[in-house]
Amino acid sequence: MRRLKLVFALLAIIAQSFAAQPDRTVVIISWDGGKPSVMQKLVKEGKLPTVKALLSEGSYSWNAQTIVPSSTLPSHTSMVTGVTVQRHGVTWNDKFRENEGFVKVPTIFELAKKAGLKTAMVFSKSKLKQFAKPQTLDAEEYVGGDADKVAKVAVKVIEEVKPNLMLVHFSDPDSAGHGYGWGNEKEGVLPSREFLESLQRCDKATGEIVNALKRNGRWQRALVIVTADHGGHNKTHGSADPEDVNIPWIAAGGLAERNGELKQQIKTMDTAATALAALGLNVPDDWDGKPVWAALKDGGKVSMNGKKLPIVAEWKGNHCGITEPKQIVITDAKEWAEIWKQVHRGKIPVPKVPDIDFNKNMVLAVFMGQKPTSGYAIQITEVARSNGEVFAKLKETAPTKGAIVLQVLTQPFHIVVVPKVDAKVRFVE
Repeated sequence: MRRLKLVFALLAIIAQSFAAQPDRTVVIISWDGGKPSVMQKLVKEGKLPTVKALLSEGSYSWNAQTIVPSSTLPSHTSMVTGVTVQRHGVTWNDKFRENEGFVKVPTIFELAKKAGLKTAMVFSKSKLKQFAKPQTLDAEEYVGGDADKVAKVAVKVIEEVKPNLMLVHFSDPDSAGHGYGWGNEKEGVLPSREFLESLQRCDKATGEIVNALKRNGRWQRALVIVTADHGGHNKTHGSADPEDVNIPWIAAGGLAERNGELKQQIKTMDTAATALAALGLNVPDDWDGKPVWAALKDGGKVSMNGKKLPIVAEWKGNHCGITEPKQIVITDAKEWAEIWKQVHRGKIPVPKVPDIDFNKNMVLAVFMGQKPTSGYAIQITEVARSNGEVFAKLKETAPTKGAIVLQVLTQPFHIVVVPKVDAKVRFVE
């Protein structure tokens, strides 16, 4: 039996290797402390030319969100593992803790290496070594310096190692924010000159990496994701304040779809899932992160016969106006508008109804019903067609016995948009 299990494991690895795309490149560029509202303003002023070009060539969101605590090490760990801090367990932010061991859950580098791809990390904070597991990286470069120095090393790695998957980390915005201030929008405090200059350095350094990909003939088969681990307010971050939690998320390159500003909610865990999907690798079913299919070229044109249906947009939360358990399939605009109104019952004003082309797509919505406390959640983890039917796999969670929860009524829900299929939809757990 043990030998049989080993054979199956080996076959799984071989199958994954054939699925991987060795001619593709994914580069995740993290602007540590990059505050999206400030970046957006600088783009409009023409002071971030690289970002402006990437926006015009790909898909993006200025309202993506990181985890709480919105701190460097926990957030970056979620960015490369696709799971929340509660699951990956890296809760500290002070330094690389060798006594804790490397992160216990799989990383994107680990999964890519198993598929036979090359991986690399170039980073400017040593604590990020916490997820640099041994034998998972072909290049691991710690650079004690600003974005310009980091970019020079990153370009060298691109040219010499030719990684399929790479994380590049710039610490400049975080250092400037702590030293001089991110600003405070609620109090009308402007960001410091030093913080603005740090973002401009990151833009120039990002441009060097983009140019290297183009110069080496890799741009047309590349996906570059520019994002951040957190924002900040005054001279700090780490809270659930929107100025801390909101992050930029920009996808460009030959593998990116030119969809402009995306309407769907994007989480930092989705970065890991999108990176794997772009490389042709399977995303673990139990990940909290899901691929941002709308940002990937041909993301919505996957064969439906016996295949997963890509989730092209989604909305989820813990509070809505629907208090009874429901599972709904929506195939027309009128019904969609009514459900959207019910979901946002009590909110003034009601958010604008997202535009959906029901000739091509359909909406699946699940509602858990009203619950007495926080800690409950419902999620559509996978949608697939099989034997003439569509199956929407559900995952429900509840607080464990003795867990500390908020004594507040909640109404968990999850709404997804998938390609339209003329078949019966079954919701299964």
